[in-house]
Amino acid sequence: MKKIYSDSERKQILADYIQKGLGQKSFDQVGKCVSAVSYFLTHASDISRRGYREFRRANASYLTLNPWATDAICGFLNFRGVGYSKKQNRKEETLEEKPSIISDKNKETLNGYLFWLQGEKDYSASTLRTYYEGIKRFYEYCEEFSQDNCRRFVATLEQQGFKPQTVRLRITALERLGEYLKKPIKLKRPVYHRTLHTENVPTEAEYKKLCDYLKEEKPDVYFLVRVMGSTGCRVSELVQFTYEMIQQGSCTIKGKGSKYRQFFFTKELQELAKGKTGHIAINKYGNVMNPRGIDFGIKAAAEKCGIDKKKAHCHAFRHFFAKMFLKKTKDVVQLSDLLGHGSVDTTRIYLQKSFVEQKREVNRVVSW
Repeated sequence: MKKIYSDSERKQILADYIQKGLGQKSFDQVGKCVSAVSYFLTHASDISRRGYREFRRANASYLTLNPWATDAICGFLNFRGVGYSKKQNRKEETLEEKPSIISDKNKETLNGYLFWLQGEKDYSASTLRTYYEGIKRFYEYCEEFSQDNCRRFVATLEQQGFKPQTVRLRITALERLGEYLKKPIKLKRPVYHRTLHTENVPTEAEYKKLCDYLKEEKPDVYFLVRVMGSTGCRVSELVQFTYEMIQQGSCTIKGKGSKYRQFFFTKELQELAKGKTGHIAINKYGNVMNPRGIDFGIKAAAEKCGIDKKKAHCHAFRHFFAKMFLKKTKDVVQLSDLLGHGSVDTTRIYLQKSFVEQKREVNRVVSW
């Protein structure tokens, strides 16, 4: 039932908030909070979730011109126990602090959300872990799922210096949660330009040097590097390959984003795979290798060869394949298809030249 507050009651509520709810804010912050809360108490029909929603609709201009007012009003509502803003008794900028305890209700929601993702979306284990971490962090930040709380959570992530890619993943996790809860939300994603640090991609000479060493010292790792370097596969796809697939010359497997992708294997790889069976990435215990284990073996070999370890990891060979394919064919469209990219724009990063290549090109071309 809606409660009607008299003017005197609202004045007392404001006085209590000023006395107990402002904490250790600066003089400037106190002034802004008091101004915004006074405005809210004057214009809101009720001090409740419904009252706040009505206030936002009726006073959108005020909130737009005073962007700090939303935080101030939500902080006040949280002080009143309404459920907006951050959890009670939490300091500002809390994402770096000790996590809060998630309520049993939200733990149950998180568990049901993950079960729903597994059944409805068929996401990979890696994606599920990413979504789990994002929603867990959100519920550590606030109790209630709402458009406003999600927007403020994202803003806090950006203030804390999280990379745009990470923020975008958190936003996707929140939007999926809204879909699960049947409370759809839409959040603005930070813009970022994909770049490739081509200095951290092995050269053709370095690739050959590493392969020569591995062929003699670590034949199993040699085969994995050759597969990555000649297909551009991701490590999550590499661990799905079997010798039988390679012997056939091609295969189709499910990769990133639950998209099916076709791979082609060279005749040389087919010859190397002859007479062998089972998964190609197997450790000494007979289990499929962990990506970190594969990276560790490659980095150790690179160190022995005198190759920068920054160029010796699984994804570096995906970049190597892309750079070499473009060098030989100049066909970005076909490369996009081979890499399993959703857009050619994503593949264009491989057209970038390294610092050394750019320097050489400028010295060759600029003569004026």
